[in-house]
Amino acid sequence: MVPAVAAQAAGLYLGGPCYCHVSRSTTVTDPSVRWALRVRQSSWIVAVGDEVLSGHTLDTNSNWLAAQLRETPFPVARITVVPDDTAEISEVVLAGVAHGVARIFCCGGLGPTPDDRTVPALASGLGLGLAEHPATLERIRQRVQRMHREGRVPSPEPNAGNRKMALVPTGALVLRNPAGMAPPLAIPLSSGGEQRWLIALPGVPRELREIVEQEVIPTFCGGRRAVTYRESHFLGVPESQFYPILTSLAEEHPLVRFGSYPQAEPGNLIIRACSADPDALDRAMAQLLERSPQPAL
Repeated sequence: MVPAVAAQAAGLYLGGPCYCHVSRSTTVTDPSVRWALRVRQSSWIVAVGDEVLSGHTLDTNSNWLAAQLRETPFPVARITVVPDDTAEISEVVLAGVAHGVARIFCCGGLGPTPDDRTVPALASGLGLGLAEHPATLERIRQRVQRMHREGRVPSPEPNAGNRKMALVPTGALVLRNPAGMAPPLAIPLSSGGEQRWLIALPGVPRELREIVEQEVIPTFCGGRRAVTYRESHFLGVPESQFYPILTSLAEEHPLVRFGSYPQAEPGNLIIRACSADPDALDRAMAQLLERSPQPAL
């Protein structure tokens, strides 16, 4: 059964296992690993869809969702795209579970057609049963009846495709979808510490965004953000000029990650840094500005 506390208030998910597991006696020399040690929890995004892999559909969902999660305790550590294939969906989700990921988001594949395979894939991979959820079926029936009154469907009763969307894995929470019919799901994952969750979301961008804003962030992702970002803009500086500067800063500030991002105009450059330690980030950015070839904009 789902713990009652998990279905209630936001802001409770502030602990949990570190994403990068290193024993206390380990000497950590890789700056990226030392930075990861400070990010206690993370998210994975799994975008599901043949249409994404074929290039017919641009995956705007992952980009938007990662930006939202950046402001939470669960920044994104990995984004994966998989086809509408039961085995491949199960495989990547189980990999996330094995890694101890705090939040796994599966986007797409919840609809009424045979190629929508996410829900049975999740149930199969996690060893859960599938059963028709009466309250979900009733909500679907009400939406179908409204569509019938509007002349959009021939029958007021849910068809086989509609009823398919009412199949819910055992123990899952059914969330509200204010903009569509496919029910989003929150499936609790076994954990020795804080509760971890797998969140299944419809792939329609408008539906996904409303669900994340109204249901997911407040209930499953509340709390202070884990990582702080800072950036500086430079004009007319070749990116290679920052190589020695960023190399030395990475060595001197192991809790800070730096990235260099050339813009469309030649010589326009953004240097962005992030850290779970805001004070360390401020010190590193101050030294970046001191050592840069020319003043930032």
